[in-house]
Amino acid sequence: MSSERHMKILQQLTRHGSLEVNALSQVLQVSPSTVRRDLTALERSGLLVRTHGMAQLPSPIRYELPFEERAARRVEAKRKIAALAQSLVKPGDTVGLSGGTTATELARYLRAKEDVTIVTNALNIALELKAQDSQRVLVTGGMLNLDSYDLVGDLTTSAFERVHLDIAFQGVTGVDLRFGFTVADEPDAVVARAIRAVSDSLYIIADHTKIGKTTFARFCDLSKVNGLITDDGITQQQRDELCSTGLTVLVAG
Repeated sequence: MSSERHMKILQQLTRHGSLEVNALSQVLQVSPSTVRRDLTALERSGLLVRTHGMAQLPSPIRYELPFEERAARRVEAKRKIAALAQSLVKPGDTVGLSGGTTATELARYLRAKEDVTIVTNALNIALELKAQDSQRVLVTGGMLNLDSYDLVGDLTTSAFERVHLDIAFQGVTGVDLRFGFTVADEPDAVVARAIRAVSDSLYIIADHTKIGKTTFARFCDLSKVNGLITDDGITQQQRDELCSTGLTVLVAG
């Protein structure tokens, strides 16, 4: 039961950033003293930080300004998407995670998952997950993309070719009915294709502002993934049009 509460605490902190003991007590419907004991246990494991009656998730790295600015856009939408995406992950799964700000929010939710293996080409995501003892985190090799924390290149793709992923989540910068899913650069698209090739299930995670956009590098057709997870900013017309192609659209409300 305590492990279930610990997971709920981490999920609440991921959603809200920080919370007071009394607020957590009300959400969990347990006494403040029980919450304090749980917070102490989670703090010893390195999964949260306590300051002046508040609990918050640790910040394992200091992000550069361009990434931080992108991460600050549509935060609530990205957290909704991440919350829905993490519900698809089962104990024992090997999970592939691309880079990107939405994937980073998902990584924070996955801190609360036990008995999973994470494979990623994003250095920041690996650091977001490093405090969880009941997980394995595998980082691919590769050349650092100067515009992000992602690793790309032959070393990256060859690393993915050597693993099997039960489920994977891929961020994109564009979702277009005719052109399909797109990312910013061709090296990113090459890695995305490598992830898709070794995944039993692949879900695209993208907020609604990406729908209707086409960016530089085409990743794959809409029909080549298991589904798109987006937020409730999507219009009914957009959803109907995407579904008409056979794409499964999961809306996080």
